[in-house]
Amino acid sequence: MPVILDKSAILDKLHQLPAIPRVVQDVMASFRDKNAGSAMLAHQIALDQGLSARVLRVANSSFYGLTREVGSIQDAIMVLGFDTLRSLVVSAGFTHAFPASAGNLFDRHAYWTRSFRVATYTEALAQCMGAARQLSFTAGLFHDVGQLVLSICIPEEFAAMLEQQKHSDASLVEIEQAVLGFDHAEIGAEMARRWNFPPEIEHAINYWRMPEKQPFMPITGMVQMAVLIESGLRGDELIKRTAEPMRNQLQIGWERIEPCIPQPEQMDAMVKLMLEA
Repeated sequence: MPVILDKSAILDKLHQLPAIPRVVQDVMASFRDKNAGSAMLAHQIALDQGLSARVLRVANSSFYGLTREVGSIQDAIMVLGFDTLRSLVVSAGFTHAFPASAGNLFDRHAYWTRSFRVATYTEALAQCMGAARQLSFTAGLFHDVGQLVLSICIPEEFAAMLEQQKHSDASLVEIEQAVLGFDHAEIGAEMARRWNFPPEIEHAINYWRMPEKQPFMPITGMVQMAVLIESGLRGDELIKRTAEPMRNQLQIGWERIEPCIPQPEQMDAMVKLMLEA
């Protein structure tokens, strides 16, 4: 397998990525703008009929338990809130640009399924612990986006690394470091910068495996915890595996977060709807 010594060889191939719709780019940019106007963005989103239909379909799902049907993007903002709408727009835009598929070593359907589950758990944890929900879903959704980038930009090399992982005790990150000299977390963080995401999301993508990295950001710790929950960990074992700064700063315990965790049937329905939207 050829060794790629620096990130430029991959970053030079970013033109191979599917184009992200302009309105989705504008919504992503609004995460950095505290004064972003919801009315203006709602108007822009509404102009993209396909995107609007996908967002409204998810907004009207049983997962959100609304008492009345949401019929417009502006209506969705009023009922669900601006932050939730932005999360839905970004997720709908990316799954449309990078549709789920299976059939090779990088199973994009499995990737999106895991990503949506982690995103939903991250947002639930943020709500439960009284932390900022604004970026939580998006941080969880893109926590492993570097894998998606590598699968498109260097498909043969990445497939070889996934094959090596199947027959090794080493993690994918360890294999990437040995072969490339960097890993998909670093590539994902670079993409977050290029997509104009806030520093908190970039930090979560780069460091969720080691959230104690200073400066500690609660959102990074919540992504790590969401990944652990998605993997099946529960109870005291989950708390033990959570970064110490997270435990100390947010005073978390299983009895506190257990009621916030979505039920399996809720989660399955939400993920299915997201992938079909």
